[in-house]
Amino acid sequence: MTDTASPRTKRSLILAGGGIKVAFQAGVLQVWLDEAGLEFGHVDGASGGSFNLAMMCQGMSGTEIADAWRRTEPVAGVSVNVRQLARLAYAESLFTLDAYRRNVFPKWGLDWRKIRSSALDATFNVYNVTRQELEVLPPARMSEDLLAACVSLPMWFPPVRIDGDTYIDPVYVTDANLQEAIDRGADEIWVVWTVSERGEWRPGFMAEYFQVIEAAANGTFRRTVDRVERNNAAIAAGRPGEFGRHIELHVLRAEVPLHYLINFSGDRLREAVNRGAETARSWCAERKIPLAAPRPEPLLETPVSLRFSEDMRGGVTLGEAGQPAHLSVHLTIATDSVERFVADPRHTASVTGQVRCPAFGGVRELTGGTFQLLVDDGDPTRKEMRYRLHFTDDQDEPLTLIGVKNVSSGNPLRMWSETTTLGTRMLRGQVPEGEEAIGEVAAEGVLRLTVPDFLRELTTFRVAGSSPAARAAGLTRFGLLFLGKLWDVYARPVLHPGPF
Repeated sequence: MTDTASPRTKRSLILAGGGIKVAFQAGVLQVWLDEAGLEFGHVDGASGGSFNLAMMCQGMSGTEIADAWRRTEPVAGVSVNVRQLARLAYAESLFTLDAYRRNVFPKWGLDWRKIRSSALDATFNVYNVTRQELEVLPPARMSEDLLAACVSLPMWFPPVRIDGDTYIDPVYVTDANLQEAIDRGADEIWVVWTVSERGEWRPGFMAEYFQVIEAAANGTFRRTVDRVERNNAAIAAGRPGEFGRHIELHVLRAEVPLHYLINFSGDRLREAVNRGAETARSWCAERKIPLAAPRPEPLLETPVSLRFSEDMRGGVTLGEAGQPAHLSVHLTIATDSVERFVADPRHTASVTGQVRCPAFGGVRELTGGTFQLLVDDGDPTRKEMRYRLHFTDDQDEPLTLIGVKNVSSGNPLRMWSETTTLGTRMLRGQVPEGEEAIGEVAAEGVLRLTVPDFLRELTTFRVAGSSPAARAAGLTRFGLLFLGKLWDVYARPVLHPGPF
């Protein structure tokens, strides 16, 4: 797709930090670079964003960068700094980047000859502790050691010593070097920002460490954004402004349900990449940025399928008259690929089965339906289980049952009630997603999954795959997805988001 920007416009791309949340950033790059065909005259990377910049410098497409993260298994990058553990409080770090260098960088295909000879106008940020200054490096100066230094977060990873100087992650100085883009004459600055802006303060060393980083990163970023906005206001008023020209800011922000460092799930990483692509497509659509058709998902040679049944029952009131009626559902929820299901940010499965209600003709077979497992809309601490069931009444008039289980209190004592209580609305017609608010309500009520029904549900899980090991792995992945999402809501004081 051709980029429609004026040839006189200099556009900079800022690949901000965010630990392994930059997997989301890779999904955005798939859309911005490949589907929107955007071109950038300058690209800057800080902290974790330097990983994606290194791949860009060696000529990888946005899709190739996204796929590199999709192939990454987080445990392959874990290496404990065993030699330092005996020093306790005086240890240099808890972990090292040795496993990243040994396992992850080669899997990404990092080629330092290509990176150093890159024609891309790119800048890497690293903090020189010895000189107490931020260093901004072109690709020609980069090396594996310096890339490791760009992400060497104090206490977690050891500093990197090169030619007598000590280097660390620049996050305390900048997590997105907008100033570099401005100094290079950018008229447009495009930013992918994944540092959390929830403004939440939780106790505990782990939480407080990263909350300090959020304060530093967000504070510095917002100060620069404020300067740009004041400059633009001055330009609009006929004054010269600080930078002497209007600078257009395009910032894609997201609350990514990944911890900055602690994550053991490749499925969560793949979900973050796909969430980045999904968010970027919606972001572009809102701004009327045309997109090429997304790349079709590759077909799996031996997918693992899964299905289970669920029964819920309760009462509803009918229309304006408010007459009570009994309602129950018998559902079979199925996915033909567990791998796609867990990597899909919406975790969508198909639904077949029956709706049973005397007021609508007794037992009615579903004509279609979907189920979404513990999804969120930008707030990882609030999840929903969503049901959309289509059927017809005894007069063959279409009806849509919309059901939602709200999983959001954070109180473990309410986990059972929240995961088994389905708020239900019956709408007339086959109502598409997004038009529920204007649908005519035929009935409203609450359905519940009882303890006997839950125990029976556990016996209905069926997994099909090429081998017993594949089937066991598929069932495990589904279970870890379910438990990991519950962790996000109910185990937040321990670690947020969950590591599984």
